[in-house]
Amino acid sequence: MFTEIVGVGTANGIQVYDLRRGTKLAQCTGVSVGGRQAFGMSETWVASVSDKRAVCHVYMLNRGDASAKLVFPFPEEIGCVQVLDGGRYLVAGAKSGRILVWATASGRMLGAWDAHYGAVTALGSSDGVLVSGGEDAAAHVWVLAQALDQLARGDSAVTPIASAAEHTMAISSVHVTPGVLAGRGRIYTAARDHTCKQWRVRVERQGPRYAGRTELLATLLYTTAISDIAVDASETRVFVATAAGLFQSNLYVHTQAGADGTCALTALGGTGSAVYSENHVQFATAETDVVAVGLSCDGTLAVSASRDGVVRVWDTGSRQCLRTISDKQLAGGVSGVSVQLAPPQLGAPRTLATAGLLRPDAMAEAVVAPRISSISFAPLQRLLRADTTEATAFEAAVKTRLSGSRESMAQFDAQLRQDSAYSQTSRADSRLLGALRPADGSARKQVADLQQQMERLQRHNARTRALNDELYQSAVSEWLAARPQ
Repeated sequence: MFTEIVGVGTANGIQVYDLRRGTKLAQCTGVSVGGRQAFGMSETWVASVSDKRAVCHVYMLNRGDASAKLVFPFPEEIGCVQVLDGGRYLVAGAKSGRILVWATASGRMLGAWDAHYGAVTALGSSDGVLVSGGEDAAAHVWVLAQALDQLARGDSAVTPIASAAEHTMAISSVHVTPGVLAGRGRIYTAARDHTCKQWRVRVERQGPRYAGRTELLATLLYTTAISDIAVDASETRVFVATAAGLFQSNLYVHTQAGADGTCALTALGGTGSAVYSENHVQFATAETDVVAVGLSCDGTLAVSASRDGVVRVWDTGSRQCLRTISDKQLAGGVSGVSVQLAPPQLGAPRTLATAGLLRPDAMAEAVVAPRISSISFAPLQRLLRADTTEATAFEAAVKTRLSGSRESMAQFDAQLRQDSAYSQTSRADSRLLGALRPADGSARKQVADLQQQMERLQRHNARTRALNDELYQSAVSEWLAARPQ
């Protein structure tokens, strides 16, 4: 059968376990994970944000591979990351309030825009829809392709298709279900104001663009601040990690439908004023400060992690603890968990399945992947480039120019791209000097000489800035290539 793995972020790195057996499968050392969503996993790699520096560590998801394969700086301090499309894209929420998007195979930055007035504290995604939550107590809904198109067109600001601003404190967790653009999905946001809110997004097309608005369906109220939430695939239960413990809240309740005693399921909520502070079932645990919660794909198992390093696996039907994962690496404290299907190199079935059922042995196709030897992940660019040149092409061009020490500055002028902001400044200064040019011949000559000197300085400054950026990219790439594996 298919099985899941759970990644646990700790002060000693990232530990990967089999969710159903509790055995340790892999570990990633050399990084201190300090945020609930400070690491992301694909089938082949793990990317983590250090809580001490603005540095990204990328690990190969293998048994026995504990050291980082890539280490490179982020353009700014990052608080949370989200892996999209099976690992093809990496989205990061910065502490400055910006959202940054990269293509992991090339490392090219696809876009970066201002999203929140405070730090971005939570990210969630489904079917091309990205939801961000921040310290400004707001949650914004973005269509990722539309946001990147706005950046490509040079729009002054990237706008979300909808926003939710009913919370009064910082957003701590976001969950997005499939079908938001079709009107079937729901968005769940949790915050430090002790509430978890359920939203519906009304989306419509306005020409080539999406636009919408959020409708608050229900509010779940708890006694303490919420750290994390998880929603099962059927959207009938919400599992909430709080400072008072782990809770389960049912989104449907049994009501008596007729005189014969038959019962029917009735959904909670439906109006923005609906607040539910009762009927939250607490899991029996000695730990109180639960910081993270995750669910298996079928919703039968839940995994919780407390701040003091206790990780438990629960049966969601009986709310009984099945096992406690014991590992000395958890003693330093746990910050977050992530659950996903196990890849082949970590114990997934070696036969392909169709429609959820294994095919006959004679038709089964073996998936030989006992161990991966490479990952499709390049160092991420620190700057948003206007063109579509891949990072590897830039690095090769810079290395070629660096190898010819006799190359003249005129060739640099022809090859390096001009900084548009500085070229516009130079033209504006030229127009200003032209307007102030006196009628006297000698003074006109002096002004012309000063103007030429200023233009040369502006060109030199623009060349220096562009060359410095590319030299930095080349130096980082050469240093990473020279590091012992």
